Amino acid sequence: MSIAARLTPLGAPFVLALLLAVLYLLLPLLAVPQIVIVVVKGAVCPLLALSIWRWRGGDAVAKLLSLALLFSAAGDVFLALDRVRLFVPALGSFLLAHLAYLVLFLRYRGRPALRLQLRQWVLITLLLIYAAIMLAVLTPGLGKLLLPVYGYVAAIIAMGIAALALPGKPLVGLGAVSFILSDSLIALDKFVEPIAWAGPAIWITYVAAQVLILLGWRKQAASG
Repeated sequence: MSIAARLTPLGAPFVLALLLAVLYLLLPLLAVPQIVIVVVKGAVCPLLALSIWRWRGGDAVAKLLSLALLFSAAGDVFLALDRVRLFVPALGSFLLAHLAYLVLFLRYRGRPALRLQLRQWVLITLLLIYAAIMLAVLTPGLGKLLLPVYGYVAAIIAMGIAALALPGKPLVGLGAVSFILSDSLIALDKFVEPIAWAGPAIWITYVAAQVLILLGWRKQAASG
């Protein structure tokens, strides 16, 4: 089965979002106005939000996922306009996105925290160790952004833990980890040392995160 045939059942908005995500990677090679870059980047998450809305019929899950994606889109636009001057508004937008995801994941966590499987406990422990290492690496370069970045890290790690604790949704957990990886690359590139390949890697892991989280909820339309 071709890739197009596999993607078709997911709907036109989803396919268009993926096409625009790929196009965004190619735009630096083309002589296009800045507004084109902003529009292409900013359209990906709203199209994904439309996809989950169509898949689930606008239920409570779709609403929270759409909210997270729209906050993410705002962050995307801020970074596309000026990744230096608008970094803090972008950080705030993504923070709100993670909080929306966190609310959703906690609402559907299914079982008490102390009854998680051993595999989940191991993954959560590794995530906490990773967060501690990242903060140790980032702290010397944070300056006045120390508290905002610490707050952001706390929110995204809480989101990651809640995602890994979800029963029967491995794609959501994988998406959360991919999101954390994407944000880690942003932080290392900005606060530690510029990374030559950071741009494409950040975008790929970011889009993969949003797509995986959405696909993790797609098949729950009946029981949601």
